[in-house]
Amino acid sequence: MVTEERVINLERTLARFIEQTNLAIAEIRSSTAEIRSSNRRTDERLLELQHQADEERRQAAEERRRADEERRRADEEWKQERRDFNKRLAELSDSMGTLIEDMVAPSGFQLAKAVFGTEEAHTCGIRIEQKHPTIRGEMMELDLLAVGPTKLLVVEVKRKMDAGRAAEYKQNLQRLPEFFPELAGKTVCAGVASVYLAPSVITFLNRQKLYGIAMGDEVMEVVNLGRF
Repeated sequence: MVTEERVINLERTLARFIEQTNLAIAEIRSSTAEIRSSNRRTDERLLELQHQADEERRQAAEERRRADEERRRADEEWKQERRDFNKRLAELSDSMGTLIEDMVAPSGFQLAKAVFGTEEAHTCGIRIEQKHPTIRGEMMELDLLAVGPTKLLVVEVKRKMDAGRAAEYKQNLQRLPEFFPELAGKTVCAGVASVYLAPSVITFLNRQKLYGIAMGDEVMEVVNLGRF
């Protein structure tokens, strides 16, 4: 009788244990499901925030791109307006015969510095006329002459410059020491200037080692610097 009672008690205890275990398992499963659901909601929110951040970055990048494009367009329009203004000014000066005074002369020292490289001109003049020291009646005219410690920049200015005129100018420069003996011993850097120099003319100037000077965005510039 005692043994049977013990068995019954043991069965009851086992039943309660199983019941409690099942309840615990159910609670664990419920908690696990809740945690998973919470994690899923968190992941979804994080993904949403990530997409939102990506979209904000994309919009910001697009706004920067548009702003940069507008600045670039404004800069280009300003430069084009400046080029058009300088071109009109150069054409007006050209038609009035004052291209040297209006466009070349203000850039004389700057042009010399660009050509000389290692030194600067200490003297710069335009429309310089020099009589031959011994041959009466002969004269040489230089449109621009810039004098440095060891170098000279001599420039011929023409309304329209072509290869033939450039070649003739280079030939005439061979007599430079005759008319300007005081400049003997200095390295002669010869150039030609015009409002515009065609690509074919620039190619010829490169072969002849003549500097080409034309209207840039703001001032007269050496267009073939470092090409020979």
